[in-house]
Amino acid sequence: MNRRAVILIVVLLPVALVAIGCHDKCRQQLADVEQQYNVKYQELQQNLAGSEIDKGRLMSQLNDKDAQLSTANADIASLTAKLAGMPTAPEGWQTTITGAKLTLASDILFAPGRATLSQRGAARLSQVASTIKATYPDAIVRVYGFTDNDPIKKSAKFWKDNLDLSANRAMAVTRQLRKLGIAAENIETISMGATHFVAPNETAAGKAKNRR
Repeated sequence: MNRRAVILIVVLLPVALVAIGCHDKCRQQLADVEQQYNVKYQELQQNLAGSEIDKGRLMSQLNDKDAQLSTANADIASLTAKLAGMPTAPEGWQTTITGAKLTLASDILFAPGRATLSQRGAARLSQVASTIKATYPDAIVRVYGFTDNDPIKKSAKFWKDNLDLSANRAMAVTRQLRKLGIAAENIETISMGATHFVAPNETAAGKAKNRR
């Protein structure tokens, strides 16, 4: 036997002796390691299953978002086509995605705390009615009434609150438009009261903008 073989035996023998001496202990350690492995394997399997569920949920949400995006794009295309076919807005009017819009300050139409059209207000509505009949003859006309946030005090004997005041003002405008030839079935009257402010109510100028 050559020197390399002798050295190899000398090295291996102590290992073999140790293995024989701790046979039972090593088997227990091996069993413990195997049990830990099985537990870890089960955890990984559960995590993998959870990941698959999450993946399915995310894919479902993504598909829903894609469908919503497609619907939104179709709506945008429809509105774009509608806007392209709308007539040019007259001076003072604004074209929006829902149609043409005209804002009239209530101070032009009514005296403070009142819902009876002033002479100047009636004249202004006559111009509005002429524009509607000439430019938007078949359109649905929505009349909105808005107020500022000042509580009803001086005119409390007439109105319960701002909602009541804005309702009566909107109805006064509607009645006048009917007299001027706008078909009743084409007019919708809506009272908004002290909501949907377009300016801060901290100043007189802001309050005036909100009364419309």
